[in-house]
Amino acid sequence: MGCLLSINLAESLEWTKADPEHLAMLADLQANILKGHGRSHTVNLFLQFDSVHSAQIKSFLNGTTVSDALTQLTDAAKFRMTRRSAGLVSLCFLTGAGYKALDVLAKAPVDQVFRGGMQSRQQKLNDPLPHTWDAHFQKPIHAMFLLAHDTAKLVKQAKVRFLASLPDGVSVVGEEVGEAMKSILSPGEGIEHFGYVDGRSQPLMLDEDIQRERDQKDGVSVWSPKFGLKTVLLQDPGNASSISFGSFLVFRKLEQNPKAFRNAEMALAKNLGLRGRDKDRAGAMIVGRFKDGTPVSVQREDGFNSPVPNNFNHKDDPTGAKCPFHGHTRKTNPRGDSVSAGGVSEEDERSHSMARRGITYGQRKAHPNSKKVSIAALPSGGVGLLFMAYQSDIKKQFEFVQSAWANNANFVSPDFLPAAHVTGIDPVIGQGPNGGPANPEGQACPVAWGGGEKTPRIEFDFQGFVRLLGGEYFFAPSITTLKTL
Repeated sequence: MGCLLSINLAESLEWTKADPEHLAMLADLQANILKGHGRSHTVNLFLQFDSVHSAQIKSFLNGTTVSDALTQLTDAAKFRMTRRSAGLVSLCFLTGAGYKALDVLAKAPVDQVFRGGMQSRQQKLNDPLPHTWDAHFQKPIHAMFLLAHDTAKLVKQAKVRFLASLPDGVSVVGEEVGEAMKSILSPGEGIEHFGYVDGRSQPLMLDEDIQRERDQKDGVSVWSPKFGLKTVLLQDPGNASSISFGSFLVFRKLEQNPKAFRNAEMALAKNLGLRGRDKDRAGAMIVGRFKDGTPVSVQREDGFNSPVPNNFNHKDDPTGAKCPFHGHTRKTNPRGDSVSAGGVSEEDERSHSMARRGITYGQRKAHPNSKKVSIAALPSGGVGLLFMAYQSDIKKQFEFVQSAWANNANFVSPDFLPAAHVTGIDPVIGQGPNGGPANPEGQACPVAWGGGEKTPRIEFDFQGFVRLLGGEYFFAPSITTLKTL
């Protein structure tokens, strides 16, 4: 079973001029993989199968309506012209245990990391012990359905219809409701509960999106967002068609503690002697960007938010004196750091990128960007991110970024930094063993913005404000596979 020669996964795709083979591939591929679905409200429904009823469950999956990539892209093009939404997006994912429960393991990807599931990777990822996860993530999960729409009411209505359609042998073990938030500081940009622009830097696999980035945003001359289809796609082993592809999806529920995070930002600013507007740089050194999305590698203050920059690298900040090497966006997208400091190729560094499709969850009384809310009034839990990311290789992409970069106190570790100044773990998502603290000596934060190797740095322990509450590894099968299980 091989790919048609015309489908080159190493390259991006110009879908509006695609040949019949590519159009057929897109019609058989689930939506949301090559491009985010764009809806602001979602519900993730986690299902468990009773193998006694496997025939009925397979029949249900065969007849399930799932959104395809070609329709999504066509609808998105119409939306840009009419501003009229195409409505509900419905997606289906299976776990390795799900394939096994349906006695169709031969149709599942042979990837052992996927088949073993996220709980089996707890030590590799430094995750909290599974018995501390939310109850539904402690149970066997066989499938997940994602329903996305424009309002919470429409999502609820779609969920009611979906639940009514479930056959005997399918039980819902849990659900997660998502609601996207938009920045006040940079209108139109998504944010997370700490208040920072989130998701600005994404691998783009469609030429049309790459052209918009070049022509309508800040360009692609310094940092190219262009990635090949192989970033997210692999051939679906569930059928013999050479144009049927799927993608691995990593799902993680990450609870945030905005109150403690903000207190730590203020304490860091005090330790660094930052005053006035410069206090905001403390948080920017932790996240890698100011709240409006301005990269701290680019300038020492916020205000560069139209559009939020993505066309930059860290070559003008080789010592981490502007954006520290531990900054979250620098840790998880080093933009050449591992090439210059670690000797790897640019292609290898970029091969770890994922297509992130997460959404925030949880209700709060005030917008994260509001300046009228006291720190005491900020939530300390119950809010966070439903992290979702597509990729073609879980071990090489998500697990590498989490374990080799985010959790690694020595990435990046330039020779000029003295032993006393460890780079430190990612202060946002980095984890020590069992999800606990790591490198209590902290991260090396420059006292002043800019300078060279001898720029004074202060150690400050910034960690523990994001907690994993559970997750799982899924595969998004081709639509043909779902219809023929």
